[in-house]
This record gives sequence, structure tokens and C-alpha cells, in this order.
Amino acid sequence: MNMDENTFGEARDVLDVLTEIEQRGTLAQELQLRESAAPWAALLAEYVDALTALVAQNPQFQAPAEMTYTFDEGHAGGCG
Repeated sequence: MNMDENTFGEARDVLDVLTEIEQRGTLAQELQLRESAAPWAALLAEYVDALTALVAQNPQFQAPAEMTYTFDEGHAGGCG
């Protein structure tokens, strides 16, 4: 028996399809980056240096970390 175009095969898992699409997109982006003439290593080093300088200039980043609470203000299980 031949399968014609109107016969459906087994349905693929949706997550498998999405993962395949994501991988294709990632590979396409990587190829574009490799083919471009931009000096990516140098640009990344400059970006990291700029972020480091911003952190060094901001006194907020030198203060000790403060505890923050959310929702139940730190009470395990709430009040009740």
C-alpha cells in the first residue's frame, strides 16, 4: 500500500518541532555571525569593559546586598 499526499503519518510532538525550529534559527544566526566581517571578539571585549566601568562608577553596586522579601514578607506558610 502506498501513502499518498492525503494520508497523515504519525503526529510529531509539538516540543520536538519547536526545538527543531529553534536549532535551525540558532545555526542560521551562527552562520551569519561567522560570515560577517565584524571583529566579534574585540566588540565583546569592549562591551565587557564598558559594563565593568559602569559598575565601578556606581556606588549602588558597592553597597552590601539587602534582604528583600516578596508576597508573604518572609513568613513560611503565611500568617495563619
